[in-house]
Amino acid sequence: MSEIYAKFCIRRQGFVLDVDLRLPDKGISVLFGPSGSGKTTCLRAMAGLEQFEHSYFAIGDQVWQDSSKQQFLPTHQRPLGYVFQEAGLFPHLSVKDNLLFGLKRVAESQRKISFEAMTALLGIEHLLNRAPHQLSGGEKQRVAIARALLTSPRLLLMDEPLSALDVKRKQEILPYLERLRNQLSIPIVYVTHSVQELARLADHIVVFDKGSVVVSDAAP
Repeated sequence: MSEIYAKFCIRRQGFVLDVDLRLPDKGISVLFGPSGSGKTTCLRAMAGLEQFEHSYFAIGDQVWQDSSKQQFLPTHQRPLGYVFQEAGLFPHLSVKDNLLFGLKRVAESQRKISFEAMTALLGIEHLLNRAPHQLSGGEKQRVAIARALLTSPRLLLMDEPLSALDVKRKQEILPYLERLRNQLSIPIVYVTHSVQELARLADHIVVFDKGSVVVSDAAP
């Protein structure tokens, strides 16, 4: 069975991250724990945004990082999508043009999902001609997720994508995240400190505490 393997070890003044993780190559793996426990640092290391001396990261037989061999694939060469706490849409582009920016990064022969299918999956077809400033926070995040997925990534990383939303907007977007899990074959690694998001979304749970993993197991 294919899997995601992540091994990162870093010791900085006041912070230690020491993880050795094997995650399923499907569904949503939730990295859960309090602020400062190492979740986001681990996610950034997976993306190649953090580079540690002692590290290894692979998806199946694709090795993106192996410090023992001085092997490191830069972030822009890794086939991944990254969704941050803030949507980060280009303000001067319409929703459609924001999405096309993601789509155009991938050769047509390598695209895994169509523009039409993605906009339908995330319920944003009616927003295509709007500017980002005309969207609610939840709508912006749905567009940001769609843009990331239109790059046909091998892996989708999500760093507390609902933390900037109020309770009502969170309730609106959670069903769309569940739909992604159920309908796409792309593995998702999702950082949160929300028990509700953990309970709704997790197929695999990883609990962080003080830079270490204390639990890594399939969700009950």
